[in-house]
Amino acid sequence: MLVVSLVASFSVVAGASSGVSGKLTIWSWGAGAEKEAREKAVEAFMKAHPELQIEHSVIPTADSVWDQKQAAAYSAGTAADVMQMSPDYYGLLSKYYEDLRPYVERDGINLEELITPGFLGGYYRPDGKLEAMPLLANCFVFAYNKELFDRFGVAYPTDDWTWEDFAEMAPKFVSGSGFNRTYFMVNHWVMPNFALICKGGIPYTPDFSTTMVHTEEVAAGLELFSYLINEVGAIPSDVAARSMPAEQLFIAGRAAIYPMGGFEIAALAEEIGDAFEWDAVLPPKISATGQNSNITYATGYAMYNGAKNKEAAWLFLKEVAFGNEEMAKATARVGMPANRKIAEEYWANLYNGPVPNRKYLEGMATSRLNPWGGALAAAGDFWGQLWEAVTIGGVPVKEAQAQYAPLIQKAFLEAFEALD
Repeated sequence: MLVVSLVASFSVVAGASSGVSGKLTIWSWGAGAEKEAREKAVEAFMKAHPELQIEHSVIPTADSVWDQKQAAAYSAGTAADVMQMSPDYYGLLSKYYEDLRPYVERDGINLEELITPGFLGGYYRPDGKLEAMPLLANCFVFAYNKELFDRFGVAYPTDDWTWEDFAEMAPKFVSGSGFNRTYFMVNHWVMPNFALICKGGIPYTPDFSTTMVHTEEVAAGLELFSYLINEVGAIPSDVAARSMPAEQLFIAGRAAIYPMGGFEIAALAEEIGDAFEWDAVLPPKISATGQNSNITYATGYAMYNGAKNKEAAWLFLKEVAFGNEEMAKATARVGMPANRKIAEEYWANLYNGPVPNRKYLEGMATSRLNPWGGALAAAGDFWGQLWEAVTIGGVPVKEAQAQYAPLIQKAFLEAFEALD
């Protein structure tokens, strides 16, 4: 109840005596449902603060429109007071962001109590700078087709399963050929990230000093997926995957497992309909840690350090993250909201098909942020090449590591040198 009272108290104070005025500019990204959610959230803020003149622009990300517009705005010094961002930029634009720690300390805010668990870490830079406030996050569950598990006589997975269990189950689902072929799991774009961590590997040290893609743990993860794709055919090869999108393979009842992101479950649940019985569990546990593996994709809002109305910007950041329930409910349409009260008491109790959103909330506790975004995109490109060398080219894992790990390390170090 402590969290509830804190949020309610803040909301009343902010709405009644914000002490801010003037113009506030906000840039968000999104299209479709995302665009609508951003607009509804800002409308709720405008309703709570008629004392502010707010200009809100929602810019599409397709065709790099957002990237180009924000780069031009930062370069020209014309960015909005509040700019949407992602924590997996990894410092790429941090020089343009106001450090929010002094604001948090000034207002006596305990973010750990107010923000959904698992959200905050990515918003702090290694030097301690708090570069933004979280808006929403999405991680994964592993959806499974109960009818395929029944057909092949395999017990349904549980949240306690491990990657060793995963590997043992996989060959049992391989059957048929051509359009009658069945698989254990779809070939999903998130697989390279799970391969990186599934056997206890990490992409780089927590202090971002060096990469760790050369390790035995990373090798074991790559070998697992190479085995499942190339040796037993439990996951479609790259060539086979081109014949049918991953989600359609699952919907058609030809793959038993689908890594289902929180950003897509509503649409997929609707497409599945009554075609077959299904459910979802957390991704397998990493035996070395005893924790479920997971990957997070997240977004938040930063205050431009050249903002013309910083107090109004800070007010918006507080409310969009934890201090305005209507804003959080608007955000909850497209993902897990940062507002802990709304995430735990409202969003978690919503269902898509048989799966409660609470399952994603549980997954966030042990999830790690997408490792290769923003400043680390070049290093991530080399990781992708390593993955393809192993899973498509059939290159032995150790040989691929020897070739690509130095390239990943070089790109990684150059990325942070460029930020200094």
